[in-house]
Amino acid sequence: MARIRALRTRPAARRWLIVAALFIVTYGISTPLAAYGVFLPVLAETFGWSRGAISSAISLNLLLGGLASFPIGALADRRGPRLVLVLTVILAGAGFALVSTVETLWQLHLFVGVLGGVGMSSFYLVAASTVTRWFEERRGMALALVLVGFSLGYISGGPLAAWLIATLRWRWAYALLGGGSGLVTVLAALTVRLPGESETAALRRGAERSAGAGSGSGEPGIRAGVTLGEALVDPRQWCLNVAWLLFGAVGLMISVHIVPYARDQGISLAGASFALTAYGIGSVVGRLAAGAISDRIGTRSTMRAGCAIQALGLLVLLLVPSGEGLLGALVALGVGFAASDTMVVKAIPDVFGVRAIGGIMGVLGVGWRFGAALGPAAAGFLHDVTGSYAIPFGAAPLAVLVSWTLFTVATSRRVK
Repeated sequence: MARIRALRTRPAARRWLIVAALFIVTYGISTPLAAYGVFLPVLAETFGWSRGAISSAISLNLLLGGLASFPIGALADRRGPRLVLVLTVILAGAGFALVSTVETLWQLHLFVGVLGGVGMSSFYLVAASTVTRWFEERRGMALALVLVGFSLGYISGGPLAAWLIATLRWRWAYALLGGGSGLVTVLAALTVRLPGESETAALRRGAERSAGAGSGSGEPGIRAGVTLGEALVDPRQWCLNVAWLLFGAVGLMISVHIVPYARDQGISLAGASFALTAYGIGSVVGRLAAGAISDRIGTRSTMRAGCAIQALGLLVLLLVPSGEGLLGALVALGVGFAASDTMVVKAIPDVFGVRAIGGIMGVLGVGWRFGAALGPAAAGFLHDVTGSYAIPFGAAPLAVLVSWTLFTVATSRRVK
């Protein structure tokens, strides 16, 4: 009897180990991405390239990653997450490490945009779809713990990059960030897998017992769901796609350009790098709080609060662009963006089920990455033309409002 009880507890323990491994993958691969904003002014000063041209490399990264995420998600549905994660994070680590050798702009676009883009196409969607298959109850908190790695990358990535640049110069700094991130994420990715049939059954029994006790959220558990083809013609998919596109545009625009923006206010590079830390701290708080709260009050209510906080942060950023006001705005932006982003991921299996979760998230990932590619590039070129970030930063609160509206429409009914 004791042995049977032990066997039943193994899947519940194993799933948290999967969460820990996916957290390491997410943190490791997001660190060189988060640090890109610190390297942006250094590259501009070294080579004389414009901010728009340098920003377009990360935009190419996100765009190609979005296009690659569709087949990557479908492949993960068929072959599991481990092989997909290992191959892609190796490519991403190599791409960022090779930035240390660049001499021309096309090399930057090749290493960051092409190699890094394809390499980073899997970690977000595969991590989220894998957690979804391991968790029916407490899924909001599990997703938050995985995705908080993305936020922690912004806390440590900026200051770490600034310190490495000052200590070793920028080429060695990029080599260490890219190579180290690739090594750590590969080791973690090797431990990731989907639950077996017996584990799935045990986890489902646990979820049913929890549902019987009442979770308080009023939200249903995961259902079998629709096929990828059915999701593609579903208007809800397009609403979620555009909503996530706009969230991505705002979030990545801020993260890539906040260091140059702070330097425009007269703040040093080392001081400006802490703007990313403030953003990252807010993101950690936002993801963890949203994950815990959404399991109790529901996804839509949590999304509403996240969007309100995000819009407030954007307004403060415009009105008080220096000193404590800047850091406070970035903390609020981090909270709001991370909460909103986590709720989109959490809502996908609620709306479409898990039958083709990898492929569906791949399609939706195209939208997020297209927005994440468009936002930084547009802000960079608008700054080159106008000498200011007033237009892109000023349009951001409206984008958040539209995103919230589309999300509300998409989640108004769920799959049968």
